[in-house]
Amino acid sequence: MATAAEVYRIARGEVGTRERGVNITKYAAEVPSLRWSQGQPWCHTFLSWVFQEAKAPDIAPVTASCLVGVSWFRARKRWHLSPKVGDLVYYGARGGTHVELVIAVSDTHITTIGGNTSGSLNGDYFNGDGVYQKPVSRSSSRIYGYGRPAYAASAVPGVSNPPTGATSVPKYPGFYLKRGAVGSAVRVFQARMRSRGWRIDVDGIYGADTVRVVEQFQKERGLAADGVVGPATWRAAWLAEVT
Repeated sequence: MATAAEVYRIARGEVGTRERGVNITKYAAEVPSLRWSQGQPWCHTFLSWVFQEAKAPDIAPVTASCLVGVSWFRARKRWHLSPKVGDLVYYGARGGTHVELVIAVSDTHITTIGGNTSGSLNGDYFNGDGVYQKPVSRSSSRIYGYGRPAYAASAVPGVSNPPTGATSVPKYPGFYLKRGAVGSAVRVFQARMRSRGWRIDVDGIYGADTVRVVEQFQKERGLAADGVVGPATWRAAWLAEVT
């Protein structure tokens, strides 16, 4: 049975993937039972692909239809009105409009990764054509509810367990990591971010790509998004997604 960490890792790796044409993606092509859905809205097809790649197509619905997804979770008594990390959040009337994967939860927001959605990437905004990560207000009237896959019991992400696995926080190096910095501390931080699913080179050089990843991570965690790793950002990198 798959863990939430594996599902998270696979979904994160697809952030920034965009359509090759109107609703034309690799996801429908690579899910045998959903090849018919090529050219149609693909938010649920994307998540079906994610669970297939995690070798766990049995713990979430394999479908292109959000309404079918909602019914699937309801029939298994795995439907909820409050979120946990790893849930599928459904939007719109009866949950039939859109679906995304919940990767973090706070008192006021969820953070999601979804396909066939809108979002920002490297400073540019794209409208409804790719896989993006974003914060969503928990009070949004668009949210209908949450389907909860039956993850492996030892890895079900609770309020203190991250999808990527908590670990002890290594000692802060004692100085700010910022653009132009080099060395082992930079490499350690980059390796940690990569293990959490971010696309980042582990080369010990704090360049533009590292700044970009740090800024996005800081926004996700509600920190000042200055692209500089201080004590708070360093600690957050090793703490749970949800605290």
